[in-house]
Amino acid sequence: MCLEICFKKYPNLREYPVYIDGSNIAYSRYNKLKKPLLSDILLVCTYLINTLEFKKENVHCICDPTLKYYIDKPIEYEALIIEGFIIEAPKVADEFILSFALKHDFCFIISNDRFRNYIGQLPSKHWLEDRRISFMIINNEICLSPNINYEKLLSQKFFQLKGLQSSPEITTIDILNRIEKSEGELNLF
Repeated sequence: MCLEICFKKYPNLREYPVYIDGSNIAYSRYNKLKKPLLSDILLVCTYLINTLEFKKENVHCICDPTLKYYIDKPIEYEALIIEGFIIEAPKVADEFILSFALKHDFCFIISNDRFRNYIGQLPSKHWLEDRRISFMIINNEICLSPNINYEKLLSQKFFQLKGLQSSPEITTIDILNRIEKSEGELNLF
């Protein structure tokens, strides 16, 4: 399911922080000189803020410190760091992205990286699967595709506390199915 559909169904998910693996995005495509693209980082950030309507203060783009030596537009990149739009990690950005993500009950991580080196340090493999959103860029159009089961997540406690749980109606058939699956005797009188 694409992210736009998820946010139409669950608009309050926009309240959660987003951590963007800027280096992963920049290296997903190259210019003619084989340099990673600053424009792709900006494309993803702009898409989140303008199209999906995330608050700018909830969108955090974290990049590796070495990206400044390889990026196609180093002067513009440095200006975005000074502005605070891009955050340059002091060492490998993956560690900081995951560290910040662990501080929240829930957040989104936008990256095609599966963070295999860090799985043992995370609460579980599912923890990462529930937060990571893959991306693809074709002709300067972005598609974000979460591998997230929002129905499952919405039943979890931290979503209930935020008031994000959907309230599906329970039908008589649902109740009868529950009764049929239960053990013991049911007395309606």
